[in-house]
Amino acid sequence: MIYEWTDHQIFGAENGAILFGVDQGSLFFIDKPTHEVLSRWKTSRTLDLDDVPEGDREILEGLRDARFLAPSGARHRIEALDFDIASIPLTTMVLEVAQDCNLACTYCYAGGGSYGRSACLLSPDMARQAVRKLVDDSGDRDTVTLVIFGGEPLLNMPAVRAAVEEAQTLSRERGKQVFVSLTTNGTLLNSDIVEFIHINKIAVALSLDGPADLHDTNRPNLAGTGSYAAITANLEGLLSGSSAAVAARVTLTPDQWCRIEEVFYHLMQLGFHEVGIAPVSPVRRELLPNADQEEALLQGFSALARTFLKAAQANRLLPFTNLIDLLARLHLGQTKSVSCGAGYGYLAVDAEGSLYVCHRLVGEETCRVGNLDDGADPGEIRRALDKLTCGKQEMCRSCWARTLCSGGCHYENHLRENLLGLPPGGSCDFIRRWFKLGIEVYAELKRSGAEEILQRLGKRLKC
Repeated sequence: MIYEWTDHQIFGAENGAILFGVDQGSLFFIDKPTHEVLSRWKTSRTLDLDDVPEGDREILEGLRDARFLAPSGARHRIEALDFDIASIPLTTMVLEVAQDCNLACTYCYAGGGSYGRSACLLSPDMARQAVRKLVDDSGDRDTVTLVIFGGEPLLNMPAVRAAVEEAQTLSRERGKQVFVSLTTNGTLLNSDIVEFIHINKIAVALSLDGPADLHDTNRPNLAGTGSYAAITANLEGLLSGSSAAVAARVTLTPDQWCRIEEVFYHLMQLGFHEVGIAPVSPVRRELLPNADQEEALLQGFSALARTFLKAAQANRLLPFTNLIDLLARLHLGQTKSVSCGAGYGYLAVDAEGSLYVCHRLVGEETCRVGNLDDGADPGEIRRALDKLTCGKQEMCRSCWARTLCSGGCHYENHLRENLLGLPPGGSCDFIRRWFKLGIEVYAELKRSGAEEILQRLGKRLKC
């Protein structure tokens, strides 16, 4: 039989090489002889194993069994799947209870929380209706996720309370578990709200960008003064006794990427259970990074990855969410045929009851796909996603990271390509380098026998 190579990538590591199978998301350690055979035969478009010298044939047969060689002409690429959107149950809803905010963040993608409209609040009745929609459209799913969002959701506690109460009622009546999370800037927390969060076991993502000087530069209040002190005044009560995770949600501008380690350790010392660090979305051209800033970002992430590795080898889990999520996917061998769940069981609801494929695209009329009364239109979801992903499949076809990335964030691509008029793929090199770093860390964890940590990561993602 004639064989041809499936897509793969070889990465060097401190103690050897790692072979990554692109289509299946598989990882193998390879020894020197295997590496040499791969190098010797990698330029051959097709291989007849009967014509290969016996010493090489044994290794190539092993690679065939591991799906790095496939019968010539066989379809071995993962192609974009033609999902029947109407058949996909709703699993996650992002509920914009307040399209308003009490901060004036310098990098806000939501137009000051209003998403380019007049400020408005979701009514408690509509909040209940949205939660019913989530549960009603979840099919046979045992669990669903409700994300309470804004603007600043704590500006509208009546709707927050209504949504949580409805979620609990439906959980009891329908036998489904509704996980509730809340994304907040933390400035309006008080003892009553903290008690409500704790009693209802609500996971919290709190926007805090690091030490006071950095955070206050990014996230002033409407009067122009910093918000760090107001947040940290209520932080201890939120963190102590919490039965659900409290995560720091960090956004940094390119000139701040050189401070990533400092930011992470500051938030760890404050007691956050998780810390996730996001580069700012380029809502304006001046927020686009240069090459030196991108290098600083990668170096900061690399330094945290090295620290994570040392801690994991000592059976301690450093709460660096960016790396945890990537390692969990690698451990479970999870590949992507779509970049995210937007439109595929994931919808956002604005404060007027309109449905969008993604919370970051609220207000973009081309991404509006229905309303709470009539439901989401599968045809409109398909149209919106086709527009967002136009050209991505062809562009990604030859990229080794495509099954880990599958085209990247729709919103980020929209900003770069539509708002700023940049060519596609501007962030691809960084993404590939980040995935390469994750693969190398994962390999070192496997080599050092950190199985308990890896099992914990896998369970986290399954949940």
